[in-house]
Amino acid sequence: MVIECCTQDRTYLPFYGSIGQRFCQLFDVYRDKFSELFASQYESVHRLEQGKLRNLACFFAHLMYTDSIPWTCLQAITLTEDATSASSRIFVKILFLEVAS
Repeated sequence: MVIECCTQDRTYLPFYGSIGQRFCQLFDVYRDKFSELFASQYESVHRLEQGKLRNLACFFAHLMYTDSIPWTCLQAITLTEDATSASSRIFVKILFLEVAS
C-alpha cells in the first residue's frame, strides 16, 4: 500500500520513504517484504510511466541509504544489454543518483 500510494503522487514525497523506513526499523518482517518487493517491482518496471518510475526509484533509494533494506537487494539487477530495458536502465540511474545525493 505504501509503494502504491508513493507511485500515485505527482512527485516523490519523502514522507513515504520515512514510513517505509520506520516500518523496517520496527519489524524485520517489513524489511524482508520490502526486499522482496524491490525485486518484483524491478521486474515489472517496464510497465510504469516516467513519474511512477521516478517515485519508485526514490522510495527504494531512501530505504537503501537509511539501511532499512539490505544492499543485497541489488542482486535482482543484471546490467547487460539483453537483460535490461530502457525503463529499467532509467530506474537504476535514478536509484543510484538518489543514493549518491
